[in-house]
Amino acid sequence: MAHAGAVLTVHSDGAGSVWITAKWADGHPVTGSASAILTATATGQRVGPVPLKALGDGALTYSGQLAPGRWTVTAEMAIPAVARCDAQLQVPAAPAAVTCALPEEPAPAAPAPSTTPWGVITLACAAVLVVAMVFLVGRGRRSRR
Repeated sequence: MAHAGAVLTVHSDGAGSVWITAKWADGHPVTGSASAILTATATGQRVGPVPLKALGDGALTYSGQLAPGRWTVTAEMAIPAVARCDAQLQVPAAPAAVTCALPEEPAPAAPAPSTTPWGVITLACAAVLVVAMVFLVGRGRRSRR
């Protein structure tokens, strides 16, 4: 079955534990081999990037604990699909979950403007045609004399 991209959710128990869940865009959990990293920053603190441990059924966990503070957490998955989720988490706090949507498909690019000056080419062809006709008409008149 083909899936159209992955959606990540960053979870926190509010006491410093962080994990992500990965689902395909159609809602099925990402199963099998998965590879993801986590980076987290708070005032004066940084974690990672650290690899997340796959637990199965699309769950990947950070083995450490975030210290108290307001954290910006970024989870990035590389296998089996490329996905990213940025979340703001407070420790300590109530448990939280932040789901990141799939990026929107870019709009189709407008065709590039033509670099060929079609007006100039048309005018040049018309001029060559006129010169050829003048030449042929003049040649025909000379041969009748």
